[in-house]
Amino acid sequence: MATQWYNLGGGDFVLVGGSNIGAILHEGRAIVVDAGLDKEAARKALRALEGEGARVAAIIITHGHADHFGGVGWLAEQARAPVYASPLEGVFATQPLLEPLFLYGGAAPIVELQGKFTLARQGVAAITPLNVGPQAIAGIPLEIVPLPGHAPQQIGVAHDATLYCGDVVFPEETLERHPILFCADMDAWLASLERLPTLPYTGYIPGHGEPIRDIAPSAACNAARLREIRALVWETLATPQEAPAILRAVATHYGVTFAAPQFFLLALTTIHAALASLQAAGQAAVVMDDNRMLWHRTT
Repeated sequence: MATQWYNLGGGDFVLVGGSNIGAILHEGRAIVVDAGLDKEAARKALRALEGEGARVAAIIITHGHADHFGGVGWLAEQARAPVYASPLEGVFATQPLLEPLFLYGGAAPIVELQGKFTLARQGVAAITPLNVGPQAIAGIPLEIVPLPGHAPQQIGVAHDATLYCGDVVFPEETLERHPILFCADMDAWLASLERLPTLPYTGYIPGHGEPIRDIAPSAACNAARLREIRALVWETLATPQEAPAILRAVATHYGVTFAAPQFFLLALTTIHAALASLQAAGQAAVVMDDNRMLWHRTT
């Protein structure tokens, strides 16, 4: 995907590409929000900032997925800048192996999970943990906003009227190409999406896609897809099912054919999140039968 550097005014910038890289500039200092998949992506952002006469004073990671922190380690070394993240997401950034371990049930990851999209080529040497709420980083006033769901402790970074919001929303074209959104906690994500349009911001910088002025339609679209996935999962439970069989049914509904194991495993995480949501609502339960872990409806 071609990259484009946007000056949004008020010191807010974004390099739109495969994974967006945000920047908040003030008096020659820059806070970078995420740094892309790898050092090549981060290098583009560094060049853009140099063109603005700004030096990197700090880096904030919205969540610990490799396509958002893969370039952070290199950029932090180049700029000698501190890196900030929420505690759990920061652990993923310092220990990149955790992401493929997470996807493969805690076991040593298969080769297909060792590509740079799920196993960052470089981790981050050290993370300063972030708490939510107003604070100043590198002398720039910000607010750290909790946006969990897509990742367990995902955060947004608010500067004045702009919110750099990570992967709390995906563009509609992404929903069409990848209908089974990766989700760690479905209930938390739905709560984040419900809250998002009530926040006092007039501009939103998502982790993928173009900047957004009115976030309400995107929030509604993403929430509708999550609810649809959860409903489809519940429908499959008319007879007891194992999670992979549930995924096959949901994938068939959307016309999805998984081209590689990593895509199957990413989507399987979403099925697990939907099942956990249904269980929490008292609509599904899990039983063991003949060494099979089976899910069934309770309502």
